[in-house]
Amino acid sequence: MLLVFYAFGMAACLASMYFIRRLGDRRRTTVYTCPVKGCGVSIQAIGSSDAELDRLRNLAVDHSKHGSVA
Repeated sequence: MLLVFYAFGMAACLASMYFIRRLGDRRRTTVYTCPVKGCGVSIQAIGSSDAELDRLRNLAVDHSKHGSVA
């Protein structure tokens, strides 16, 4: 019986740690999307440097860099 309580406690502890970590990642997550209607490009960056965020933002908002050339 003690083993069951121990296993349940460990599972609850691990689940709590997982959710706390996900909340921390959410604060460091940045999402950039293409402003062109119908374009599905969306870039999600987690914990990136400022230089990397600038590069990803430029890539996402400039449709000519990722859109179809017609």
